Amino acid sequence: MLTCAAGVRAGPVQDVSPERVEATLRSLPTKRAALGDEEHVKGLRQTEKLLTEKLREIGYDPIVQKIEWVSPVQRLNSAEKDTAREGPPPEFWNNLIVEIKGGELASEVVLIGAHFDAVAQCPGADDNGTGTAALVELARVLRDHPMKRTVRLVFFNLEEIGLIGSRHHAATQAAERPDERIVAMVSLEMLGYFCLEEGCQKSPVGPIKGVFEPPTKGDTLAAVTISAHQEFNRRFSEGFEAGSDGIKITRFDFMPVPIPDILRSDHAPFLAQGVPSIMLTDTSNFRNPHYHKPTDTIETLDMDRYVRSVRGVVSATLALAEEIDAASPDADAK
Repeated sequence: MLTCAAGVRAGPVQDVSPERVEATLRSLPTKRAALGDEEHVKGLRQTEKLLTEKLREIGYDPIVQKIEWVSPVQRLNSAEKDTAREGPPPEFWNNLIVEIKGGELASEVVLIGAHFDAVAQCPGADDNGTGTAALVELARVLRDHPMKRTVRLVFFNLEEIGLIGSRHHAATQAAERPDERIVAMVSLEMLGYFCLEEGCQKSPVGPIKGVFEPPTKGDTLAAVTISAHQEFNRRFSEGFEAGSDGIKITRFDFMPVPIPDILRSDHAPFLAQGVPSIMLTDTSNFRNPHYHKPTDTIETLDMDRYVRSVRGVVSATLALAEEIDAASPDADAK
């Protein structure tokens, strides 16, 4: 069973840099959609390259996990050229993976992921530039940090066209890494839009007496999963709130089976495998009027609450992976 350390040291949490987080967010191409025009496709390729370079600057050697995918445009062009019998040539996209190897529980993996693609005609600042920039900062502040469990950070591609990157990773990781087990998965899915007006927060589910009272203000993040993983969600949420400087978590984890709205991110393929998995989100269209629109820009984000949320993610990750005190024998073993 996954257990969490009783306390979390503040070092990496405090090391989160608002300037670095914002700079990463602003560096992402505002056109990065696999189903967009040529400029969007080029931008998504540039995003892969940009993230690879940022991770190398931090000190990682990212694993490039190839994903074979054929776009509808390729299929159409192939048919028009009467080459449909052979099919269009494969096109490869990439997930990017880095990890911090654990100590005594290294075979147990805490996977934190975020998708970096967007939809066409949408700059994708909240969706999902915020998750991507948070993951880059998580990689920076946790590099070489001693933890009992291995922390794997996965930058997923092609989420917006059917969770293709995360489906591929979930389907192949067990065969490629038979000696390890994913004990927790968190998908960072839109972390930067907050609204404080009464009634600005909606919910896919109405009130359930004694179980769930939907919030009416968008001043928290939601941690979303199914009832089987309530205990994991509680531990994650407590770890998050220990470092988030007042940003609270609304736990949405009371349903035995998922409704479609709680499967709209890269945690879904892992949830289907029985892995304790959650989506951390500002709830997208249930709060953010700019969701999948040209107005999803950095200027609409609450940068202060967003950066505090990034600190919460760092804190929760340390709790799940069990941070090792620098004076302990386990730290020396690293």
